[in-house]
Amino acid sequence: MRVFILSIFLASAAVAQNRVAVLPVQPRSGALTPADAAAFTQEMRAAARDSLADRGYEVLAAEGSDPSDALERTGASLVVLGRAAQMEGATVVGIGFYKPGSSSPVSLIRVMGIGIAQLKTDVRAKLPGQLATALGLAPPAVEAKLPRGTLRIPGGTKQQLPEAPASAAPPPAAPPPPTLVSPPPPADEDPLVTIIRETTRAVEQVRGLRRKQNLKVQILDDKLFSAAVREKAKKELTPAVVAAERARWLAFNLAPPAVDPAQALLDVLDEQVAGFYDPFTKQLVVRKDPPASAGAMGPDGLRVILAHEIEHALQDQNFGIPDMSSLPDDDVRLARSALYEGDAMAVMTAFGALRAHKPVGASIATGAATLRGLDAQTLLRVSGKSPQLLHAPPVLREELVLPYAAGFALVAEAYRRGGFPLVDRMFRSPPSSVHQILHPEAYFAGELPAAVPAPLPPAGTRAIAIGRMGELGTRLALEACVEKEVVKEIAPHWSGDAYTIVEGPQGVLSLLWTTAWSGGVAPNVSNVMKLVQPCWQDQAASGPNPLGWSMGPESKIAGSTELVAVARGSIDLDAAISRQLVLRPVMAAAAPPLGNVPPPPSAEATRVEGGRFVSPRLALAGEVPEGFDADSSNPVAEVAIKKLGTGGATVSFVPEPLAGAALDAFFQTASAQIAAAQGGHLTYIGKAKRSLAGAPAEQRSWAVENAGMQLRIEVAPYCGGKAALTLLRLEGGAAARMTLDQFEASIRQTGAAPVCADLE
Repeated sequence: MRVFILSIFLASAAVAQNRVAVLPVQPRSGALTPADAAAFTQEMRAAARDSLADRGYEVLAAEGSDPSDALERTGASLVVLGRAAQMEGATVVGIGFYKPGSSSPVSLIRVMGIGIAQLKTDVRAKLPGQLATALGLAPPAVEAKLPRGTLRIPGGTKQQLPEAPASAAPPPAAPPPPTLVSPPPPADEDPLVTIIRETTRAVEQVRGLRRKQNLKVQILDDKLFSAAVREKAKKELTPAVVAAERARWLAFNLAPPAVDPAQALLDVLDEQVAGFYDPFTKQLVVRKDPPASAGAMGPDGLRVILAHEIEHALQDQNFGIPDMSSLPDDDVRLARSALYEGDAMAVMTAFGALRAHKPVGASIATGAATLRGLDAQTLLRVSGKSPQLLHAPPVLREELVLPYAAGFALVAEAYRRGGFPLVDRMFRSPPSSVHQILHPEAYFAGELPAAVPAPLPPAGTRAIAIGRMGELGTRLALEACVEKEVVKEIAPHWSGDAYTIVEGPQGVLSLLWTTAWSGGVAPNVSNVMKLVQPCWQDQAASGPNPLGWSMGPESKIAGSTELVAVARGSIDLDAAISRQLVLRPVMAAAAPPLGNVPPPPSAEATRVEGGRFVSPRLALAGEVPEGFDADSSNPVAEVAIKKLGTGGATVSFVPEPLAGAALDAFFQTASAQIAAAQGGHLTYIGKAKRSLAGAPAEQRSWAVENAGMQLRIEVAPYCGGKAALTLLRLEGGAAARMTLDQFEASIRQTGAAPVCADLE
């Protein structure tokens, strides 16, 4: 009898332990409509039932919002409760897993999406794994044996802030970003290991992605790190890839024939790299002694750099990093790279902003606008951090910088429209051309390049390289011999191209290149390309490259209303041109990759009219001095005025407070950038108290040697001290100083600034 009673007791206990109760999701501040909240709750319960169907667990549809009460009422061994809020235009549901004896969740996941459909998809993807872990059903992770010195950063659920009790007052519609917190490290842990561990957890919090498996890290000394950098590059720079690149550089006159693309790239990569993610080995490789460039970024410089590379690991585990060599051409490869690098740039910016207690959204927007407003050469010159890249061939410089600068701008625009959940969707519908990277509206509108057929190799030749130059490559090919301002006007009208590089007798290469253009500019492009022909003849006379290839000196260019055909080399040029113009491009219909995701309303752009500038977003206005040109198109300045031979000034907004050490750092950075741009050395003069837009300002002044000018930078608090207004003045003499004093005095606020309300 006692055995029977014991059996009944064990059976009833087993039933109690094999129950999971799922409570209704609790929306905050209208994050979900009642109907969507009910639908999401049903999806949570269905996902739980499906994942536990063969595990002997019963999933209960409990009611209420108190996990402790639900545990007691249902006798369940685990209670699941979700709380929904709005963040950066998306809905975020924090799902906690509660066990008896604890009022706090034993683990948390975050489900994100724009609309109920995305939320359902995300909860289906994330809930089963965490549910199994919370119930102790997940098998232990088994990894392949790793080389000695490889560090494992355990994966799993992201660290999150504790959920507020249900009775707490609802938070604002857009809650502040999470505080970056990590548990204390072991007492004997290497400081670099601690930094990597903490940064990995923080990046997961910031980005909203989590590791699917342990993150493997190798920490190497300088010698081994350099070897690892070169080994990774060699995996990508196969002999076939390098040969095709040599042919492209030679055919399009992109670099001197003697320049080795592989060696030039290796010299740049080994210069100032602190760490990198290797998608071949799935490892994060970190330099044991970080380069000076990391320290130059401030006390968190190394962490910020690591955040960028850790995000690449999260990209690989969540979306996959494609084998770039499998993509059809250089244009697609560069566009895909820009998405991955742009996302990593946004993450490192958000990470750095949170570490410095700065607004995330404003930091991403400002950082992207700053990079986008500078060409590659200027960006490298003012940064002073990459002399090898600064002196590399323009094609290498531009193609290495574009993914970080223009890619960041595209991702920043997606973030502005829908936060990181919208960025996630970009990996499922990536940009298809560099044109979409350079012009974000083209990506969001789904404007696809025309499918231009690749020219066929003439008889007696063999194809060395076939591909697409894209807007960037086309611009670089023209800029080799044509003024940049001319090319700048026509390059955005690029709508497609295809080239074939062929080898004939005695190693002589020939180029067949067909380009498609929009906006009726094809005839103008044809005329511009004819200006390139003398350069091609000069290049052909320079002799063969190290592979023994040379270019024939002759060329022919012809066009139609939409196409421009180029043929150069030792082939029948007339026949080649005729064949190219017969091949018609196929125009694809626009297909918005993310659906209808319009940008949020924004204040009217700064305008200049009637001798004055008006900035609606800053609620600022001022008088433009007579004889000065005013420009409001600079993405990093509200307005810039200048007069040849006299000087100029720019008014800018900084979306963070500048005081103390931050103010000193701003003056140092801004003055160094001006010195680099002006090509002169600065001698500090002193500081003074001024007034800017009705607020007390601090001015610091420098003499610009060898230029006969003085630089004055003023900073005043704005938005009640949450931000700053800056005025940069470059003066060529006493008369210019007096004129710019008058300009400064005319700047005033006109009301409440919308930009202040946008600060997080």
